[in-house]
Amino acid sequence: MTLDTTPLTEPIDRRALREFRRTLPSTVRPKLATVLLPIALLAVPFVFMIMFLTAVGFDQFIVRDKGPSSLVAFVPVIAMPVVAITLLVRALRQRNGVRQFRIAEFARANSFSYSPRTERPWFPGMIFEREGQSSSYSTDIVSREGGAPTTIANHTSIVGSGKNRSVYRWGYVALRLATPLPNIVLDAQKNNSWGRAALPVALAARQRLSLEGDFDQHFALYCPAGYEADALYLFTPDIMARFIDNAASFDIEIIDDYLFLYAQGELSTLDPELWKQLLATVEVLSQRVRQWARWRDERLDAGGAAWAEGAAIPNYDRRAGVAPQGRRLARRADWWWIVGALLAIFGFYNIFKDLL
Repeated sequence: MTLDTTPLTEPIDRRALREFRRTLPSTVRPKLATVLLPIALLAVPFVFMIMFLTAVGFDQFIVRDKGPSSLVAFVPVIAMPVVAITLLVRALRQRNGVRQFRIAEFARANSFSYSPRTERPWFPGMIFEREGQSSSYSTDIVSREGGAPTTIANHTSIVGSGKNRSVYRWGYVALRLATPLPNIVLDAQKNNSWGRAALPVALAARQRLSLEGDFDQHFALYCPAGYEADALYLFTPDIMARFIDNAASFDIEIIDDYLFLYAQGELSTLDPELWKQLLATVEVLSQRVRQWARWRDERLDAGGAAWAEGAAIPNYDRRAGVAPQGRRLARRADWWWIVGALLAIFGFYNIFKDLL
């Protein structure tokens, strides 16, 4: 596809930016406090220093306190303006609407739609799970409808509060499929560290399926028990080759009638090259997974098969084309940190037991 990335880098019409900024929701619009706080941190130390040196006298301060070494006391005061300037620049860059304006113009130039923020998006993927989350939201959402509905955005999940608060950030691509499929996960080996998957959930090892060729070197594939033949039907050699060539840096989840690409970092950005690579990947995968529309779950009864073919029924369930046992992968308890803690305690005990 021909992609116009000039809105991401070209000079901005400031009048158009001001008009656009008025349309942003309160969660995105510039807030006065985000600018005033850094300015206050910048001004107070200087005012304090000037008042102090004016009252005491700089030369008297140096003589009385025995030389320039006394200036060490002013290090925290001098450091505060540096921190303040950093915070001010960051606040202005994040809150002036330029980023949102550029991505919105990029989306418009390429026949996409844009939304600056959505609270708790109702996607079925693992990064959107609501259990334990105090809040979650997606930002800089670029999407399109049509033959291959696609959404590209960044997602933030906040779990817990206070000292137990954790923030998780992901970039994702959501590609709508023509039919519901079993829950299949491809854990990219490239982004794992210390033998630990980058996935936000731990999957039961008994569900891992080895495929032919060098696919296992790039992905660990998990499918529900009893769906091994279905996974082999879906992941033909040409499909595996495309995933290796175009998506080896992403964790991938197929769930209900969606295919998700996950990345630990932003995907909806101001980087033209990233957009080119990302949309080229989406185009290739969209073409290849069209053949998946022919898949049907033989475990369903006649009514279920009719649902899979899209028959009109009340309260249509996106998962209805898959039998219940294939809709979600089994999870496992992640005990590695408990084992690690016990080993550490045992090691310290052996080292220091003679001192006890």
